[in-house]
Amino acid sequence: MVSLISFLKVEVRPTGIIALRSLPQSKMRNAFRYPPPSTLIGALAYPLLHIAGDRTETLEPRRNARSSADRIRPLIEWATVKVSGMPRVYGSILKINRLHRRSVESAVTSFPMAVMYGESDYTLTLLYLLNDDLISASEFSVKDFERAAWGISRLGSRESVVSVESVELGKGTIMEKEMAETAYAFLLTGKKVQGGGVVQGVVDWKEGIGNYSKARIIVMFYPEGKVEVEGRLKVIDVGEEVVL
Repeated sequence: MVSLISFLKVEVRPTGIIALRSLPQSKMRNAFRYPPPSTLIGALAYPLLHIAGDRTETLEPRRNARSSADRIRPLIEWATVKVSGMPRVYGSILKINRLHRRSVESAVTSFPMAVMYGESDYTLTLLYLLNDDLISASEFSVKDFERAAWGISRLGSRESVVSVESVELGKGTIMEKEMAETAYAFLLTGKKVQGGGVVQGVVDWKEGIGNYSKARIIVMFYPEGKVEVEGRLKVIDVGEEVVL
């Protein structure tokens, strides 16, 4: 029996930077080089919730504050990304001045970001695998997700503006394999990789989006180009490409 799952593939073009804070924060800020799944879900949640007329930014603000993106988190089975080119992490030092009780105070901070301009023509392909059963029982339809994808305007911080170039909604075939080639980010645990890329620890978004003070960290591999992966793999065919 062949199992199918809906996928949403969104190609976006950045304006030059993506500023994605690595949490938890300290005075020495860090930035992600590639968007983690929680950021990808947040980018889609904003226009999707607007379709439902929901402009709320946080849930349970007085207790355990969570992002409104947590509302649609169960509707998404997996979110991953493919990035053309090789972004560079850069952090500029900023001096901040403020007036406090009639005295001038100053401090130094940094603004970390992944730089995505230069000779390369960068694009990011966001890939969402949708939970068809939960979506059919929700206030949304799969078509609402496609419509919302055209409304993605940024990834992460307000500086990370993107423009949507194309949106594809389709059905992917789920298979089990011992070897596959992919250019999309995947969970590294239990897999052997041949090819270049970046290992990045991100929060386990399935435990909730918004409060990461006690979040579990999962390890993902972000390929730079296409890599060969070995292991007990669950592979989803999304057109001419596969995701793990």
